[in-house]
Order: sequence, then C-alpha cells, then structure tokens
Amino acid sequence: MYNNFKSFFIINLIAILFFSACDEAAIPIDSSNTPLSIDTISFPVVNTISYQVPPDVGSHEFLYFGKKNEFDFLYNLIRFSSIDSTNQKTFSAYNDSLIVADSMKLIMTFVLDSIDQNTDFQLRYFPDGGDSVFNELSTNYTNFNYTNASSVISSSAMTIDSIDSVTTQVRLNFLMDTTIINVFSDTSFTSFNASFLVELKNKNASEFKFFSSNNLSNPPKLRIYYREFLSDSVVLDTSFHTYYSSQDVSIIDNPNISSEDSTNISVGLAKGIRSLVLVDMEGWQLPEHSIVSSADLVYNRINNDTLIGYSVSSYPINNQADFSKFNIYDTDPYNIESNYLSSASIIDNILKIDYRKILTDYGRGSKINYGFKIQSSQNSDPFKTVQFHNLNSNVTYPVLRVIYVTK
Repeated sequence: MYNNFKSFFIINLIAILFFSACDEAAIPIDSSNTPLSIDTISFPVVNTISYQVPPDVGSHEFLYFGKKNEFDFLYNLIRFSSIDSTNQKTFSAYNDSLIVADSMKLIMTFVLDSIDQNTDFQLRYFPDGGDSVFNELSTNYTNFNYTNASSVISSSAMTIDSIDSVTTQVRLNFLMDTTIINVFSDTSFTSFNASFLVELKNKNASEFKFFSSNNLSNPPKLRIYYREFLSDSVVLDTSFHTYYSSQDVSIIDNPNISSEDSTNISVGLAKGIRSLVLVDMEGWQLPEHSIVSSADLVYNRINNDTLIGYSVSSYPINNQADFSKFNIYDTDPYNIESNYLSSASIIDNILKIDYRKILTDYGRGSKINYGFKIQSSQNSDPFKTVQFHNLNSNVTYPVLRVIYVTK
C-alpha cells in the first residue's frame, strides 16, 4: 500500500513539473485525492525604470559603416588572431632569413554580392604597444581614444571578386607594405595587438554592412604573402598565410533617446537602452517542501507591428537600484546574478519571462530581491528598440504570477 501511494505521488509530481516547464497556463490535474496542493499567488510590480548605457553591438554578425536612420557609425575596430588558420605560423615567423614577407592584405566581405553605391574606406593601425587596444564586449565611444590610431596606411573601395564560375563576392582589399609587417613581427613585443581601425573616408555616406568575426563563413581576413627560400637563391614556395579576425566591433556615436524610450519599459542594443522592474514580494515565504512550478512575469508591448525573432534576456540584480528617474551611465552600475539568466522571444507582442529559479531562492530566503534587469538579447536586431507598458497603463501593466506545489 505504501509503495503504491509513493509511486502515485512521484508520477503526479513529475507530471506537474513537466507541464509547467512547457509554459502551460494551467495545470490540469485533480489534486483532491493526492497528498499535493497547488497554490497560485500574484505579486504586483511596484517600480519600473529604463536607463541608458553605451551601445553594445560587439557580438553581432555584422560590422556597420555610415549612417542608418538615427545611428551614426564612427568606425570599426578589428583584431586578428596571432596564429594563422593552419595553426602553424605566428607573425614572428617572418623574422626568419629564409622567409620573405612581401605584402599584407586585410580583406572584408560585403553582405551583398553587388554594388549599388561605392565610396573610399581607410585603414589605420596601432603601432605603439603589445596589448589589445579594445575589447568587443566593452569598448564604445566613451572609452576609446581614436587618436591612438596611426595615420592612414591604406585605402580601398569595394570590388567584385569571382569566387568561382557562378559565385561572386564584394570585398574591401586593403594592401599594406613590409613596413607594417615588420611591426607585426617585431619580437620586442610580447604579443602585438594585431588590431586595425577601418573607417569611411566620407563620414556622411549611407549604411554599408560587412560580415564580422561572428560569421564563420566570411570573417575579416588578414593575408601575408611570402616567399620561402631553400637557400639564399633557391625559392622553395610562394604563397600566403591567412589570419582570421578574433574580435571586432562597430563604434556607434551617442544615439538619440526618445521620450518613449525613457518613459516606458524599453530595451534596445544600439541605443544602449535597458530597464529595471521591481516586484513586491515583501514577507513572502515559500512553504516548506514546496516546489515553484512556474513564475511568469508578462510584459505587454506598446506597438502592435509585426516583430519576429526578437528575444529579451533578464537577470536578477544584486544591488539597490535607482527607480526615481531615467539615468545615463558610462558603465552599467547594476550587477547581475548571471546564474539566473532567463530569456524569451516576443510572441504576438507579448513577452513572458520565467523567473522560476530565482523565485525559489527568494521564497527560501537565500537571495534578496532587488529587482530584475531586462535587455535585448545579442541575437536580436540591434537597431530595434522595443517598449513595453509600465505602471501607468491601467490594463496591461506587468504582474508576476507564481504557481507552486506543496506536499
């Protein structure tokens, strides 16, 4: 008898957790004849605020130049791996007396295979120092010094290159002489930065889009053309080594913020817009032997246009937040609990974020509730800013609904 009861309990508990994990709105089970009870509690959102940090587009698939709507791209930074694609040659290999490097070329691939407009691009590098001069996840217009770059070392316009008899690609090809190669191969630097700055010569040109290092098929490439000698007079090989970009980022000028961005719950990568939401759970304790099966906070989008493939990431923050006014920060002051990441896509203009994991710890008193941060996921359109209803909305303001199962 005891074993049958125990099996029944376990089977029903598994069923409950399974269906709730699949985001079912209700749990279709009759608990009257089981040792389980199902309870629902709703927590009100009591504070919301949006804020701005510098644009964050370093992990995106593309590099941007020129102007796109209200966004102005100042320049792009690209760093290359110190070892070639065959894992055989570092830059120091060209110090060998029997290997003569003749030239170097930086190649960038346009996202289209045709050209409807063209202009000149310029290339600079960073000859002073061996460390990396930027980080694609944190470098932006507020913390990068453009004057650290050299004068222009090469120029290029886009050209159409034949890949095979049926395939073409539009590319930028920046040619560099041995002067630059000698700096890259200088062994007095422990690890040369191997970084470049690429910019439009005409700052007012419209948008150009190239593949970044996050595109595995067509990342920026650095090719060093060389001759390898068997002896002082006998050439053994003439070829090139290819180095792929390891980091790159488009530097965007300070974007304009609209009143809708600052007054609603808003998110957007290129504008650097993020938001905070505080839920009142004061005094709540998760009953002993209980399991949180769902904890969904629903955000309703203000605009009703079609939005496909846009996702939002959310984290609990672990420090006090300022909900008094819209703020602009050079760096994000709100530390996150990264182990509690939750993300979801906007479907039919509704975003439903599951906070089940962190709600369990809040209910057990092992974590303090300071609020949640929401921001655009890195795979979302960086130039799309999305607004959700805040507490000023009478019908669609956000509410956290928690379902938990108690034995």
